[in-house]
Amino acid sequence: MLTIRDILQIKAIEGIKLVAGSAGIDHQISIVNIIENPDVFDWLASNELLLSTGYIFKDSEELQNRVIHELAENNCAGLCITMKRYFDRIPQNMIDLANKYGLPLLELPFEYTLSKVIAIINEKTNADYDALNRRSLDLHNTLFKIPLEGGGIEQISAELADIVIIRS
Repeated sequence: MLTIRDILQIKAIEGIKLVAGSAGIDHQISIVNIIENPDVFDWLASNELLLSTGYIFKDSEELQNRVIHELAENNCAGLCITMKRYFDRIPQNMIDLANKYGLPLLELPFEYTLSKVIAIINEKTNADYDALNRRSLDLHNTLFKIPLEGGGIEQISAELADIVIIRS
């Protein structure tokens, strides 16, 4: 599964920067979503990476703190905020809380739209998922062929042992 560390290495979104919560850099990302509505807290999911322009919390330190707290409380992967729309820099109170909770807080360069970032991360996630599916299908085909060709449990066990040793 993709992690915060992984997205920092994606060339297509070069310039994304971790500014706080480095303790959570290996948080896994299962889904990417946009947070532009304060009512979203009821629908947060574990391992969700949230993207925002910051509009909903730009004028309220209380809401900024609540966003960080709620995301950490719900085991979200992190929060990525577009810079130069509503924030020139992420507020210090958000940085301090993100560090306290180990919630990755990222700055997204202005030139990336939220939908573009979602598409890029989903493409990377799907590529990893497709590779896993191909490996699973290859394994299934290999093991399925053995009895069809007259092999028995010993040959299946030997093949599985080879696979386990190779992957270990």
